[in-house]
Amino acid sequence: MDAPLWVIKGVAKSTPEYVLHPLKNAILFAVIACALLFSALSLGQSATVELELNALTSEREMLSNEVEQYQKTLDILGVDGTSPEESSNPAVRNLVTEMVRIKGRIITITEREVTLLQEQIIAANAVAATPVPPEQREIESRPLRTHTRDYSIAREAENVARLLTLISEHYTEVQESMRLLPSAEELALRHAAQRDAVTLAKIPFSVGKILLNGSEASTSLAQMTHRLTDNRIPESRRDIALICSIKTRLYGTLIASENRSLRPVGKNHYIAKVRMQPGDSTLRVGNERWEVRLPQNLSAQDYLITLYAPPGGDPEFHVFSVSDLLAHDQPHIPAWLPSNIELKPGPG
Repeated sequence: MDAPLWVIKGVAKSTPEYVLHPLKNAILFAVIACALLFSALSLGQSATVELELNALTSEREMLSNEVEQYQKTLDILGVDGTSPEESSNPAVRNLVTEMVRIKGRIITITEREVTLLQEQIIAANAVAATPVPPEQREIESRPLRTHTRDYSIAREAENVARLLTLISEHYTEVQESMRLLPSAEELALRHAAQRDAVTLAKIPFSVGKILLNGSEASTSLAQMTHRLTDNRIPESRRDIALICSIKTRLYGTLIASENRSLRPVGKNHYIAKVRMQPGDSTLRVGNERWEVRLPQNLSAQDYLITLYAPPGGDPEFHVFSVSDLLAHDQPHIPAWLPSNIELKPGPG
């Protein structure tokens, strides 16, 4: 059998390198093909990221313009010496609520932008740190590009820093507004209670009456629900509970003394569930005092204490038995009641 051409004496010197080394040449072409494939994949992925980034940026700018327009409207309407969240003008409060919603969406969009930009920076750093094979450098006059645009790590790092600052500013503003405004969950519970209260028969009772029976208690809770869902009544700062001092005497002897927190539920309303003893009880909240006489032939029972203390107005204070309320036909049990108040019949 004849010897291969590239090993015949005197021929090897004039034979090209790619003919003398077919195996090495095949490996080289395979490496180049893989590089081109990964480069194509990277180009496609980068293009997808660019499209998403452009869409996010456009939406963020559109929402930012809406916030600016709302702010201009607020400036025109003006404020009455209080924060916009607590304004007596329902239009102002509605604008603030919508601004909080939009800013929350801006935060979500901006966080996604930051994530994509950081991923691009990581990918660019990885490409820059990957050594190019000598064989590829011999074939190529310049390295393969992995992005479809003039990519700059420094510029993207600046964008990330700017967007993080934007997130921080909007988040601070949203947190301040949410400290004054009810949450979405609280609003949903209020409206659910409002639907129940609409079907409740109006039972007249004296606002000045302290100790209520079951039907009066149901009506009183329904009135609280109507106030909580009335846009004409401004929200109040609800981060400070009120202390109610309770002292009970039986036959002139002090038998019980305790302090309980009245939990704020919105719009200057407060509520608490307490265990009260029979006898004459004195209840104090701040400078206000109320007297309640519970039948002496009864045992200790669970009672609800409700207080409505509007600024500049007379407080409305009521005490009623949980068992009397639940014994009423179709009592109004508001959905906005705090989770620690369970209206279940107790012993006695």
